[in-house]
Amino acid sequence: MARYAFIEEPKGGVGMEIIAEDEESICNAAFAALCLYCWEPESVDEHDSVEIAWYGFDLRTAIVGLLSEALFRMENDQIVFRRFETLAIEEVDDLDDRHRRKQIRISGRAYGEPYDPGKHRRRFPVSAVVLTHLRLKPCNDGLRFYCVLDA
Repeated sequence: MARYAFIEEPKGGVGMEIIAEDEESICNAAFAALCLYCWEPESVDEHDSVEIAWYGFDLRTAIVGLLSEALFRMENDQIVFRRFETLAIEEVDDLDDRHRRKQIRISGRAYGEPYDPGKHRRRFPVSAVVLTHLRLKPCNDGLRFYCVLDA
């Protein structure tokens, strides 16, 4: 089972640490932890689902992109998420005019419902997931992911 912790960063923001057994679990847990930080989880039902996919240069930047996309969707589409189910993590070759770029793509389904100010209780606002202190490393329990939330 995945674990998470929120740690106050000395130079501002909140560190989010996730420990999970594998790549899919780390993506699911990071998404759920971000949602837990933003909203009271018991106020969010999983009535709807939305497909979300994001790319990164490696898995850690793809996870940051996925979390940033979640924040964008919550703000722009007025959706409140509770969890994410990773469907695929794949390497993608993307060819443009000058060079080939190899990237990692995370795709899956986010579960939640439309935002209702009378129902959903915000815990803490998060404006961004930043690259400061970004880490993804193996550990005894699988993988450890760390990023900073601009909160």
